[in-house]
Amino acid sequence: MSLLQLYGYARCSTCRDAKRTLTEAGADVQFHDIVASPPDAATIRRWLQCSGRPIEDFVNTRGTVYRQRDLKRAQFSEDEWIMELTRDGRLLKRPILETPDGDVYVGYHEGAYRRIAMGGGD
Repeated sequence: MSLLQLYGYARCSTCRDAKRTLTEAGADVQFHDIVASPPDAATIRRWLQCSGRPIEDFVNTRGTVYRQRDLKRAQFSEDEWIMELTRDGRLLKRPILETPDGDVYVGYHEGAYRRIAMGGGD
């Protein structure tokens, strides 16, 4: 299988579990720390297009930054959310897995990750 792109936070135990699941199943994984280097707007737009999911599915509503900034009340457009996500990677739901075929998965589900790592998709 080709290289999988995994976007997450290096200090997040779920992201570490996701990477471990993929590598133990034999996948080659390139890890991107979204806190150290948040993705650009073009990357986020590609994820939206490839996943078919709304921007809200990419927002970490359980995170500290979301709660501290009281973003539950925010009435942001898609473009405004994208701008917020490029400014602070902690606002991104994680992990995000991108396959060479362009499939994008948000969140960690061990069984699905194993199937993806073994080339079976989800």
